[in-house]
Amino acid sequence: METTNKEIVYCQKVLHLLEDLQKVQQSIESFAEHSDKQKIHTHQSLSLILKLAVLLIILGVGIFLKLSLVLLLVISVVYLFIFCLLFRYGSKKFKEKLALEGESSLKMKSLNADLNKLKEDEEKIQTELNHFRRIPTQFKTIEAVSHMIRYMKRGEAQTVEEALYFWEMDEENRSTGK
Repeated sequence: METTNKEIVYCQKVLHLLEDLQKVQQSIESFAEHSDKQKIHTHQSLSLILKLAVLLIILGVGIFLKLSLVLLLVISVVYLFIFCLLFRYGSKKFKEKLALEGESSLKMKSLNADLNKLKEDEEKIQTELNHFRRIPTQFKTIEAVSHMIRYMKRGEAQTVEEALYFWEMDEENRSTGK
């Protein structure tokens, strides 16, 4: 029984590392999404300010040249229509450009430092996982290790190797439909 408890502890350590790895990987994914959204939002804000400034300049020149109110209204409507098209086009182009190049602001450096920290954590966990050689890489999943622990707790398996055998058999039975 003592041997089984050691085997369960071994598997629980692997399971804990796998769960930590999954959390870090999810953080990296959400961090990347958040970073891209921040870049797009910043670009859209700057683009909006620039386009509104151009509209004000056009209206200012029109008033300075003493154009009729109807003509200024027509120019404004045409510009706003073009503005809406350019804003959408600019956003799409920026999203494509975003994939090709990064920004070099202090904020981006800070975000990259945080992302690098997460990637280092991921590598560290992966290195720790590699020390648990009794469980082959293809079985180092949360689902597989959880099932192995259950086999040992129910007394169906006494060692990691037996639990792996039962897991493989169950997977084979599921894939063949038995």
